[in-house]
Amino acid sequence: MQRRSFILLSGAVATAPALDLLMSGAPLLRAAQDGDRVSPQLTTTVERAVQQARELDDSEGSASTLLWAGGVWQNLGKLTTECRYGAAEGLRLHTAYIEMSETYGWMLFDAGHHPQAQRVYQTGLRLAREAADAAEIHRATVNLLASASYQESWLGQYHEASTLLDVAENRRPQALTPRLRAVVEMRRIALAGRMGDTEALHRADGQTRAHLASARDGAEPWWTLWLNPSAVDAQTGRALLAAHHPELAEPYLGGRTVDDPEGYPRDRMLFASELANARAQTGDITGAVDAARKALALAGQVGSHRVHHHLTQVTATLRHQHGSHSAVRDLLTDLPHAG
Repeated sequence: MQRRSFILLSGAVATAPALDLLMSGAPLLRAAQDGDRVSPQLTTTVERAVQQARELDDSEGSASTLLWAGGVWQNLGKLTTECRYGAAEGLRLHTAYIEMSETYGWMLFDAGHHPQAQRVYQTGLRLAREAADAAEIHRATVNLLASASYQESWLGQYHEASTLLDVAENRRPQALTPRLRAVVEMRRIALAGRMGDTEALHRADGQTRAHLASARDGAEPWWTLWLNPSAVDAQTGRALLAAHHPELAEPYLGGRTVDDPEGYPRDRMLFASELANARAQTGDITGAVDAARKALALAGQVGSHRVHHHLTQVTATLRHQHGSHSAVRDLLTDLPHAG
């Protein structure tokens, strides 16, 4: 999506495409009658590109892959509207487009382009309303709604976030797999933390872990396999930190989340930065500096405006509030911009 000037959406404008999913009677999206034919082989190539975009974002962050992912999203949109394809290919293409809308929307969010991210999410939702009534479509749509909700929580638009999650859970509940239910509950953890509702936070944490424990990975969508107990710990710790309970957040953030060798660098950098924040708030300045150093060690591998901005905020807090501490002075000396 070209980075034109967009305004941030809120209220009914932000939730209308999601609520439209609950309405019946939408015309089915049909292939063009006279366009080029989309073969099964091309459809497979498209699906691989969508998965590669997700993998690149997970491993590298949005900065280096955003332009490429935008091209994939736009070209896939043209395929769905300008080309001919059969019912089987149509189902796969529409599913891939919704999945790509979730990935590209998340990348825009991660890069700080919030209005653009909202519009990409909404474009995916509009296609979902006109797509076939199939489990693959519904599952991809739920995942998109969950990611869009996370952005709304991040922006402080809690009613909008809650509405998106309610639609995700209630539109086609029979299509939800255990892992997908866990993804939705993970986003409820984030929302509860932002709202300061620790009771709802812990309830969602328990539901997430229960759904995750009951999952059979062979029957789950590929894009849910990132979710593991370490990711739940990190989300719960992050939410407790947002709810102003750093003393409760620290054990969740200080477990395997930072040093997990199987974790993506972006996730580990964010976890370490949040752990530094929690420790600083509880008065463990030496521990905060140690966590900040772990985040800095990963910074060169991570292209995420959101994560780098968080670490910058943490180091600025250490500078302003604990600048006389010897460990903080040493850390500030070692920062890339020092001197």
